[in-house]
Amino acid sequence: MAKQIKDKFATKSKAIVMIKGSIEKLQRPLDVIREASLPDVMNYLYFSDLGASPSLAKLIKSAAANAVNLNEGLDLKDLWVSKIWAVKSLELRRMKAGPRGKGRPIRKRYSKVYVELGVKE
Repeated sequence: MAKQIKDKFATKSKAIVMIKGSIEKLQRPLDVIREASLPDVMNYLYFSDLGASPSLAKLIKSAAANAVNLNEGLDLKDLWVSKIWAVKSLELRRMKAGPRGKGRPIRKRYSKVYVELGVKE
């Protein structure tokens, strides 16, 4: 029975979400959690003081819940982050009033984060 679950899960669970923040700010937590087990990832993101950590934790928790709901008998301890990467998404451009009647640009950046969860063998 367990073998059938792993074969069925061979396609891997994927999740995509847009997170507020630039790619440069996301790279540090992504490099740490790449190819780590799910409990280690959640502990790191929970105790991390980086700005993107709550959003990443929410994304990975959602992907794990989807994987467990799609594959009955799958345990959260068996999951690990097989792939995770971020790409630039959109940039909202705004103007803020500056001194002497000039405008100052404000760029609000967003990134798309892709996650693939795998099963430990």
